[in-house]
This record gives sequence, structure tokens and C-alpha cells, in this order.
Amino acid sequence: MAPVPRNPPPLPPSGRSQPGGRPAPEPPRPLPPDAPRRVGEHVSQALKDHITEMALGLLEEQMQARIVHYRADLETNPELDAVTAQVVAQLKVIQASAGAADRGAKNRDAIRDAHERTLCALLERVIREDGISLLVERRLKKIHRNLARLFFQSELHEKTRGRDGAPKVIHHGEQALFYVLTRYKNRIEAELDGFEFASEDAREQSFELLAKLTKDMQDAFLSRRSSELRRIVSVVHAVLVDFFSVQLAQSLGEISARVVQDARTFEGRAYAYKLTSEAFPRFRSAFERHLMVMLVGFAEDELVAQLADTAGAERDETILFITDPHLFSMICGEVCEGLYEFLCNEGFLDLPPDWRRASTAPSDS
Repeated sequence: MAPVPRNPPPLPPSGRSQPGGRPAPEPPRPLPPDAPRRVGEHVSQALKDHITEMALGLLEEQMQARIVHYRADLETNPELDAVTAQVVAQLKVIQASAGAADRGAKNRDAIRDAHERTLCALLERVIREDGISLLVERRLKKIHRNLARLFFQSELHEKTRGRDGAPKVIHHGEQALFYVLTRYKNRIEAELDGFEFASEDAREQSFELLAKLTKDMQDAFLSRRSSELRRIVSVVHAVLVDFFSVQLAQSLGEISARVVQDARTFEGRAYAYKLTSEAFPRFRSAFERHLMVMLVGFAEDELVAQLADTAGAERDETILFITDPHLFSMICGEVCEGLYEFLCNEGFLDLPPDWRRASTAPSDS
């Protein structure tokens, strides 16, 4: 049974409105029913499952979008495409025949066991219990940069990107002015364009002043939230270090076995010492699902427990940010990109040279 939200305690006499005095500050807005609870309380499993599925869906969308973009550059004329398709079809027939003969000589269970052992041994080299490896450290730095980008994007949106798109509560004057100037940007520019200016310089100056005012309000508002961003980055870093060096490092054998079994990497044209490019989509899907389930299951409770003590009504924005599927999609994408590159360089993943173009990690742009 999900915990029942506790009502805030009554204000002490010193905090109530006094005749002729300043009104007492409003209590924080109540969170939606499916939102995480207060400090020390666990996130519901239903919410964790929702975040996991949403984050995995975002990863898939990003990968498919980049594949389509890459393949658009490889279009050729119809005659060449037909010849290429015929050759590829013939090669697949030859490969299938060779694979069938190979399967007759090798035991599928032996190939599966070899995949599990190799994957686990390689992962143990970069996900260690004695501390984070250089690979993980580099990916954490990229995660910090992307986290800051996501944070500022969420702050600049008038509506929350989390639950129901409800308008945000205004906490700062600069925030309100920025939202208004952004919302009515086209209308204001149209009004300015309709004026009769004494010179073209005066006209350009009016547009420049509008842009400067908007930028000034944005910078002033974000500077007020920079301290919260630093706190979030620090907590996320500590939680992820704990996740990799404790939670994940102790489960590599179990994860390797489940990924290989779910991905069926030992079926079709399979080799004991590596995964073929045909098996990689199945491997990727299984690996990212298991990693995402573990990441959300562990990190969600830790982030809420350590960050839900934000003072005042701004707590809601912090909670919505650290429970946003975009955050976990970004983290998982960055980590998996680094691991795939490592496994490819070690010869375990047999990938085409363009596999990085279909990376799940967000770009730096």
C-alpha cells in the first residue's frame, strides 16, 4: 500500500499572520499523487516502472532518429541499389549455410556460457568495486555537462516537462519577465516592426534592446538557480559512483547471464569469442533494459532522499527534475555508449564502423 502523504504541521504562533504584520509564507504546493514522497520515504514501484519505460523509449527514439539521418547520406541510384541488394542476399544465404554447419559442430550452450564469461570479465575491468575506472570517470564528466543542460532547459520552460504540463509557479521576478518576453516574442517583434522609425539604426536598436532584455532576465533567473544545480550535480555524482562501484559491480555476473539469455546472442550465426553485428540490436535492447531497471530502482530513492529537502515551493521543481525520464535516458545513454565502444575495441562486439552515428547518447550540441 502506497504511503499516505502527510499534511504539513501547523505553523507556530510566530509564523502566523499578525494583525498589521506581514502574512506568513505559503506552504509548499502538494505534489501529484504519483510523485515521490518526502525525505526518507521510498518512491513507488509504479513510478519507477513508468520512469524506466519512458527513459527506454527515449533511448530508442534517439537511436532510430540518428540511424535514419545517417542512412540518408548513403542513397545511391536504383540500378546500383538493385545489384547491391542481390549481392547482399547471396551473401546472407552463404552465411546462413555456414552458420548452420557451425551450429552443428558447436554446442549452443557452450557459446552461451562463453558469451556470459567474456562479457562479465570485460565489464569487471571497467566497473570495479575498488573505485570508478577511467572510462566511468570520463562518462561522469559528460553526464555532468548534459545534466546542467537539461536542468537549465527545464528551468526555462514555462510548463513542467514532467507529469501533466502544469504551469510553473513563479519564484523570481526575472523568471516572470523572461517567460512573458519569450511567450510574446513574435507579437512584440511584430509590434516593433509596425512602428515608423526615423532611421534603420533606430529600428535595429529596438530589436537589439528586446533581445538584450530577454537575455538579461534569463541570465539573472538562472543565476538564482545555479546553487541548486551545483547541489544536484554533487548528489547525482555521489549516487552514480555508489551505483557503479557497489550496486552494479556486485551484480555483473548475474547481469551478464540475463543479458546473454534475453538477447539470445548464441543463436543464428554465433561465435564463442564475440557477438556478431546481427546480434547487437538484441544485445543492446537487453543490456540497456537491465541497466535502466537497476539504475532507476537504486538511484531514484537515493536522489529523492538527498534532494527532497529543498526549501520552500521550489522543492516541486527539483523533485520533478530528478524524476524526469529524460535524466535517466541521458545517463544510461552516455554510460552504454562508453561500454559499447570498450567492448568493440576489445573484440567482443563485432560492429560496423558507423555504429557510433547511431549512438543513444545525446549530442553535445
